[in-house]
Amino acid sequence: MKLNPNNHSHQMETVSTVSKRINGIKRALKQSNVDPFLYKEEEIIYLKRSLRESYALRKELNSGNGFG
Repeated sequence: MKLNPNNHSHQMETVSTVSKRINGIKRALKQSNVDPFLYKEEEIIYLKRSLRESYALRKELNSGNGFG
C-alpha cells in the first residue's frame, strides 16, 4: 500500500483501487472510440497517460520483496 501523492485526502493506494481506476479509464477510452466528440484531444492524452501510470503503479504494488 502507498499513499497517493496526488490525492490530498490521504487515501491509501491498493491494488484493487488501482485496478478499478484502470477499468474506469479503459471504459472511458472505449466510449471515446464510439463517440469521438465525447472528449477533447487533451483529455484523451491525459487518460492514456493516466492509464500508463496506473499500470506502472499496479505493477509496483504487486511486486513483493521476493520472500514468501
